[in-house]
Amino acid sequence: MATPSTRTQFKDYCMRRLGWPVLQINVDDDQVEDRIDDALSFFNDYHWDGVEKIYMKHKITDLDRSRRWIYCPDAVTSVTGVLPFDDSNSSINMFDLRYQLRLHDLYDFTSVSYVSYEITMQHIRSLQLLFSGTPQFRFNRHQNKVFLDIDWDRDLQTGEYVIIECYRKLVPDTITLTGSVTGNTTSNTIIGYGTRFDQEVLENDIITIGTESKQIRHINSATEMTVIDPMATVVSNVTVTTAGISDVWNDRTLKKYATALIKRQWGENLKKFGGIQMPGGVTLNGKEIWDEAQAEIDKIEEDMHNFNSLPSEIFTG
Repeated sequence: MATPSTRTQFKDYCMRRLGWPVLQINVDDDQVEDRIDDALSFFNDYHWDGVEKIYMKHKITDLDRSRRWIYCPDAVTSVTGVLPFDDSNSSINMFDLRYQLRLHDLYDFTSVSYVSYEITMQHIRSLQLLFSGTPQFRFNRHQNKVFLDIDWDRDLQTGEYVIIECYRKLVPDTITLTGSVTGNTTSNTIIGYGTRFDQEVLENDIITIGTESKQIRHINSATEMTVIDPMATVVSNVTVTTAGISDVWNDRTLKKYATALIKRQWGENLKKFGGIQMPGGVTLNGKEIWDEAQAEIDKIEEDMHNFNSLPSEIFTG
């Protein structure tokens, strides 16, 4: 399979590049799985195709306000911004200054100059930055928490939404969520048992409930979420899965890097038997395999940093 689309096909591809089944590759299956995980981790951290930019919408709960932070799913690798909490991000109503400017100053789009309007909008934006500012935040991917340095009692109320600009890693594997769920044909609400919806999926994600694919509209809590359409059939205590991005397995850099890591593991295993002569006069030389693999890894990582990495500012926060 020259175009792998599953983890098994990807693993077979890497082994074939190393010479299997013509050659005996002295690497345990668990070691191969570990090296593939290492390759995916590096790919998600340093390759622009390993992540996607999203705007994570989170509905504030009483628990968020009491603990003073927002949970961020493990798939999120970095947070780059939090949108202001003022009404500049909502729909404009008739009492809004911007609406009045458009109504009275731009009523004739064929002859009115845009210069004064643009200058006024820049002035309004300056006032927003002066009086409202941009929310300050702190984030560490290993804590999975976004700390907002705000006045939680004044700036955010239960039921309001926070929009977080962030990057999430592309996961190629199909993942089974924790716990089980029930749903019916008359409600869009999915109830979970032993689930962690707020930790494992994001709004707008596509999930599979039993045999039906659904798009998440809201994540209400760790055990409840709302999908766009009700279930076609009643389900009870079924599992929920999220399909991975299978095209990731066919990424050229990922294939080269995973193969090099497995090759280095092969050399590492054989180095312990260096100089031993096998029947027929063959001498094991694991160090040479290790050295070749390490040179390939160094070259791939250098190219990844120089040509394939996102700008360093995405790690802000």
